[in-house]
Amino acid sequence: MRIGSDFEKIKFDFYGFHLLEPNAFIGDMLLFFLAIFLAVKIGKYKSNSAFSKHFSNFLLLYSLSFFMGGLGHLLFNYWSIPGKYASWFGAFFVSFLVEKAMISLHPNLKTQVLLNKISRFKIISMILLEILLLIYIDISVDPSIGLIFPALNSTIGLGFSLGVLGYYYQKKIDESFKYLWLSTLVALPSLLFQSMKINIHPWFDRNDVSHLLLAISLLFYWKFVGQYYRKAISPVLI
Repeated sequence: MRIGSDFEKIKFDFYGFHLLEPNAFIGDMLLFFLAIFLAVKIGKYKSNSAFSKHFSNFLLLYSLSFFMGGLGHLLFNYWSIPGKYASWFGAFFVSFLVEKAMISLHPNLKTQVLLNKISRFKIISMILLEILLLIYIDISVDPSIGLIFPALNSTIGLGFSLGVLGYYYQKKIDESFKYLWLSTLVALPSLLFQSMKINIHPWFDRNDVSHLLLAISLLFYWKFVGQYYRKAISPVLI
């Protein structure tokens, strides 16, 4: 076990390609398929609500970010740090979409307008900070520095939209929203593992812990989708 530093990346060759981190790639692909599955599940319900549209798009972009993140790990010898840009910048919009979904349900229209303005200001500010970081700071020694602003943005955005609003909607709209704020609690420990670089084993490092916690969070989304859509939207399966 290591704390404060990472194990050497696992290397392997496949058909002449020199690849890295198969464990991280597998974890990202698992999350990719889970998120796609949930997006398809929502698509089976006939709902034109803003919430449904944004939540489905959130899951689709979430899945794409995991897919690109997995390739960024696997092909690091070829893509280097720029190979991680897609998943890093994608994370900003993942959070933005789930924020829009949750805000669209707020019963007060003035509050909706205010929260949407704050959400737009946050994503623009965070993207600009990320661009400045990549321009002026050499992160080649420690690429994980590039995750600072995507992680901060997601912590704030998901924490508020799924956590705070999820708890509020549990009381005001439907009991099923409890699964959304519970999902944020499940994922929270990953911040500790990532920030402190807590690595249990070369084949189960801090990234793998994060992947496991995020997979559990997606299962909570699955539970929410099944209950909320069944009760609140009265779906008709296609």
